[in-house]
Amino acid sequence: LKFRDFIACYFQMKDLESGPLSWTLTLECDGHVAPTSDAAAQTPDPSVSHGSDRAVKPQHGCGGALENMLKVFHYFETNSEPCSWASIVRHGDSTDVGGVIQKILEVHRVKFISCFGLRLSDLNSGEVHWLHPNLLLSHVRERYERQLPRDEWRYELRIRYLPKGFLSRFREDQATLSYFYQQVKSDYMLEDGGQVEQDVALKLGCLEIRRYFREIRGNALDKKSNFDLLEKDVGLKRFFPRSLLESVKPKMLRKQIQQNFQQLAHLDEEQSVLSFLETLSPLLRFDKEYFKCALGSSWVISVELVIGPEDGIGYLTDKGSTPTHLATFSQVQKIEYSCSEERGKNQLLLDVAGAAEPLSVTTSSLTLAENMADLIDGYCRLVSGSSQSFIVHRVQKEGERVLPSIPRAGTRMLILFCICFETDDYTEIIDEDTYTFPSSKFLIGSQDYEVDRDRIELGRCIGQGQFGDVHQGVYKIPGNPVFAVAVKTCKSSTADSVREKFLQEALTMRQFDHPHIVKLLGVITENPVWIIMELCTLGELRSFLQVRRYSLELASLILFSFQLSTALAYLEGKRFVHRDIAARNVLVSSLDSVKLGDFGLSRYMEDSSYYKASKGKLPIKWMAPESINFRRFTSASDVWMFGVCMWEILMYGVKPFQDVKNNDVIGRIESGERLAMPPACPPTLYSLMTKCWTYDPSKRPRFTELKAQLCIILEEEKQRQEERSRTEGRRQVTVCWDSGADEAPPKPSRPGYPSPRSSEAFHPSPKHMGMQNHVSLFLCSQLSCPALWTVCMPTLLSSSVCAWCTMVLERHFTMYCARKKTPFSSDQTGPPKKPPRPGAPSHLTRAVAMAPTDSSYNEGVKIQPQDISTGPTANLDRSSDKVYENVTGLVKAVIEMSSKIQPAPPEEYVPMVKEVGLALRMLLASVDETIHVLPASTHRKVEMAQKLLNSDLAELIGKTKLAQKYVMTSLQQDYKKQILTAAHALAVDAKNLLDIIDQARLQMGQPQPH
Repeated sequence: LKFRDFIACYFQMKDLESGPLSWTLTLECDGHVAPTSDAAAQTPDPSVSHGSDRAVKPQHGCGGALENMLKVFHYFETNSEPCSWASIVRHGDSTDVGGVIQKILEVHRVKFISCFGLRLSDLNSGEVHWLHPNLLLSHVRERYERQLPRDEWRYELRIRYLPKGFLSRFREDQATLSYFYQQVKSDYMLEDGGQVEQDVALKLGCLEIRRYFREIRGNALDKKSNFDLLEKDVGLKRFFPRSLLESVKPKMLRKQIQQNFQQLAHLDEEQSVLSFLETLSPLLRFDKEYFKCALGSSWVISVELVIGPEDGIGYLTDKGSTPTHLATFSQVQKIEYSCSEERGKNQLLLDVAGAAEPLSVTTSSLTLAENMADLIDGYCRLVSGSSQSFIVHRVQKEGERVLPSIPRAGTRMLILFCICFETDDYTEIIDEDTYTFPSSKFLIGSQDYEVDRDRIELGRCIGQGQFGDVHQGVYKIPGNPVFAVAVKTCKSSTADSVREKFLQEALTMRQFDHPHIVKLLGVITENPVWIIMELCTLGELRSFLQVRRYSLELASLILFSFQLSTALAYLEGKRFVHRDIAARNVLVSSLDSVKLGDFGLSRYMEDSSYYKASKGKLPIKWMAPESINFRRFTSASDVWMFGVCMWEILMYGVKPFQDVKNNDVIGRIESGERLAMPPACPPTLYSLMTKCWTYDPSKRPRFTELKAQLCIILEEEKQRQEERSRTEGRRQVTVCWDSGADEAPPKPSRPGYPSPRSSEAFHPSPKHMGMQNHVSLFLCSQLSCPALWTVCMPTLLSSSVCAWCTMVLERHFTMYCARKKTPFSSDQTGPPKKPPRPGAPSHLTRAVAMAPTDSSYNEGVKIQPQDISTGPTANLDRSSDKVYENVTGLVKAVIEMSSKIQPAPPEEYVPMVKEVGLALRMLLASVDETIHVLPASTHRKVEMAQKLLNSDLAELIGKTKLAQKYVMTSLQQDYKKQILTAAHALAVDAKNLLDIIDQARLQMGQPQPH
């Protein structure tokens, strides 16, 4: 055998009366039990030195026994219900109770180990037995499991022995303080909840809410959705006793909880715990234990013995009296107890320094005497700082040893070794409710992923992670060409806990197979631990966007968002939550492909619909409000984070909520603030983002819906990109201008704006796709300089979204003046020319902007001023056209509102919106008068356009209400911009309605409107 750390041997000698001597030899290698051969086990060597302070599993054939499993309930807070907090311990027959306690506490890194004890409870009768640390588990089972089946017993780890000033002492170790708090709270909820007054119970429950949801704000429970989440998903029974919930009406209870919680909102986690314990201390004396017994041996006095850390041992003769002091724990020298044949004569004797005779206590049962002896012994060991027991078992019956006796000089060394070394008879503790993947579990199924380290050649460091660096590497396969890989290394892989957490990501990744998720290629589980993944050569997405922000098209950004949505829809189907969706965790494998990575925080939700996180660093600025407030992670919270990630992509790698502290983010979100629309972002895409940022998780879309909608938005953007490319190509065609033309050449197209010839930009579906570039660029250009908003608003408005409105008004005025001089001619190719205004678009450009898109145009006909086909707007006489007049009136109302809304006070919003509504009413009335003469095949289009206008008006009214609601807040300017967006959409859709009616008139061959 090769031993890496050390060899530990100890000898256990059975009682001489039970038979011949037998010896057990156990060996430990690198934390794993190494069985010895039978020959070695049967050859004792008393000279072996005992250098280990741990013991390991005994052999089956050498005085030991087969391994047993012991389920121990505890109060270490996990993600499940408190009633199921437990650990499973493997042990042998030679393991003692103290070893089990020590192993559990070592896992949770508890400092005050000597304060803990193990309690055995009868689930039927409620009788409890405190198990002494030196008691062997084999004796425990032999004694108690003969009486009742194992399922009817409950092993519970509790804090029983308290030091003086225990609250201030426990503050030195948060694990101990938290454990003691959970224990006291559990006792209060199970036993004394109905005896506490209503106002005290409310305060205690609100203190627990404050501690449980440590990041929640003071007014968070005022929101109905938050309180419903607390009431339905978490449950009020977790915080308040049943008697309170049954005696108070729900509405009144909600109001009282909200009021009490606001008063306690300033407390942090530790302050909440201490306030809870101080409030409950006078009602539930958790720092003392009381025993009904009798003092004396011959002449007995019935008393209530009081044992606690502050006063030591005392007694009460009646309720309400002050305890009479008997002894301190430092004065106790020896504890003896015996069981008499006579019922009710179980005696406990305490040798007290300075007393003439032992202090005698008579109990009604042996169990009570044992529990008292264990309590006093625990306090004596705690005060003296010794691990040696003060209990001496004076009388034995039929060879039974209830508790070990104090070792004598001849056997002191042997017994001390047994006590110290037996704690390693078990090999693993499984915490059922802790979400970890032990490395041993990983090794069972990792054979297909295990990689030979010699085949990996590490290269340069390309990143840093939580556990170590990420290197570019080369994987060499004999007979095949090498290929590049990414290698995650672990700096401190020698510690089992770190190694397990590091390998957890690999265990998660190996379950995924998706084209847009980084693939796991292999692992090296030997120290140092490595995880080998596919290499994405272009690095993380955030850096990629920052470097290439001037060369990436909008379609590429939407493509990246769509690919991520497919990956997250895949995870949603497999019931995984990612919990860290951000641009920094997305890798770029090629110019048109990204992959989701970094699954270090990913969790499988198993049977529950959500995962509750424990302590740890979390990305606050990307997280959903329920994740910040309640540490609650679901697929819906991933949707919120995906919305923020899309915003990052559209902003070319800008981080969200810059210059905002993490503590202030939740306040901004709960006040209704959301990330602003990025420049060049289509309104439909931003609308999808805002749906992802809905406060109520149940109202957010699922990833399958997001994937479908992003696919549509991507196709639309590709079509617009192709149209822009064709338009740019046509603009470069040589245009033959006649010598007498007084028109200026067409203006070059501006980046991000569609060609003015394309009337397709005003089609109503989906959601005003034509106005996307106009409105988004216009609004976002104003975000950085609100002071210029009022000054530049009319000019920018008329030059962008409402450019066609100005053109329509000018054309109508020109036609009217021309008719005063010359009669209208039906064969005229266009309205009479007028001199161009300085800085205004050319006459040709305006005429082209109003022309419909037809097949001849799409085929690329050469543009000539004299050969331009006449569109419906230019071909109809508008002198008696009510629809045209009302569309113009509506556009005027929108322009006027847009120019006045920014400096106007909130009370003036309604009159301006009312003017727009009245103009729309007149337009729809004129359409109703006209539609009956139009072809029946066009009625459907006209009706759909009317419905869209009604929807636009409803959107405008809704945004106006929000602007009034959030006046004098940081959101006021954002909602004013949204009012403008809705008003512009209304104007664009009104023009689209006019185009539909004009096309219908031309279809039926009617040059004159009705």
